[in-house]
Amino acid sequence: MPTELSSERFDRPAMRQRLATEQFDVVVVGGGITGLGVALDAASRGLRTALVERHDFASGTSSKSSKLIHGGLRYLQQGEVRLVYEALYERQRLRRNAPHLVSLLPFLLPILTKDGLVSRKIARALGSALWMYDITGGARIGKIHRRLRKQKALAHMPTMPSQRLASAYIYYDAQADDARLCITMARSAADHGAAVINQCAVTNILRSDSGQATGVSVLCDGEQFDIRAHVVVNAAGVWTDAVRTL
Repeated sequence: MPTELSSERFDRPAMRQRLATEQFDVVVVGGGITGLGVALDAASRGLRTALVERHDFASGTSSKSSKLIHGGLRYLQQGEVRLVYEALYERQRLRRNAPHLVSLLPFLLPILTKDGLVSRKIARALGSALWMYDITGGARIGKIHRRLRKQKALAHMPTMPSQRLASAYIYYDAQADDARLCITMARSAADHGAAVINQCAVTNILRSDSGQATGVSVLCDGEQFDIRAHVVVNAAGVWTDAVRTL
């Protein structure tokens, strides 16, 4: 992802003028991580791309996430090995493309002697799951999980109850500033030629006589106009049904 952007590519009046006058291949509704990902992917493939966001980029779920960039250790328990593999592959892609936003995050899983979240009884199964996580792609992060003896575990987290602590596992995932990641993707999509704008609400879906979507009507800076496109992508997240009702 480009880290710098020429000012003329991210000029709001110019973006708005483009939206009102150009014919696009794709118009994306929603400026969260999904919509911005679609816009960046489409623009980088050479498609004429537009994206509109009703409020601000990442103002919804994409600024209220867990901040984790992870494979999903719990999905292994559900047998979703392929899902974990793909997620860990994408985690590595993000660490390579945006190292200034995605950083290493260690997790410590304590094994307590009694009444603990992870008991001795399931510690061996947990160890097997962590090995599977590493093999599936977790080791790409450059570190593999380890089992720590009691004193080493306490050195990492002295506030644990030492009288109940037997040992611990440490493994590694990643975390990101989710909203900044979205802004970076918006800038990158614009740098690839996409027209990207926030505070621009969709008020209607345009359709041809045959019923096919041909664009959207928007209310942008107090002005109502149409954006013409061959394809409309609804990436409004939890507001997807509200857009569909249009």
